[in-house]
Amino acid sequence: MLTLATLLATERELATGDGDTYRRVMRPDALFVLPGMVLDAEGCARAMDVSPGWDGVSLTEAQLLPVGADAAALVYTFEGRRGQEVYRATMASTYVEADGEARLVLHQQTPLGAG
Repeated sequence: MLTLATLLATERELATGDGDTYRRVMRPDALFVLPGMVLDAEGCARAMDVSPGWDGVSLTEAQLLPVGADAAALVYTFEGRRGQEVYRATMASTYVEADGEARLVLHQQTPLGAG
């Protein structure tokens, strides 16, 4: 079911996961709109395979926008910490429900200034 709690838990899993986590959750035709680039599903998964990961993440100010019987968009503020580095962004992820599972189809990030 595409509820706020379920999708936030999925986003947290993705934020702390590796490429295989993404491969399991996203549809093969998913797109990722990131600062300065657009990645396809496998490109994103490969990037996550080599990412050093975050020491901690926070997902706040979450809003759920249902966009049909089997689709919803989740918008939230992300903060990831890696050592002294902090990355803040407004994120939007669109999911569809397929076979009872949430599948990520589109993810977009807008970086925010230091907070």
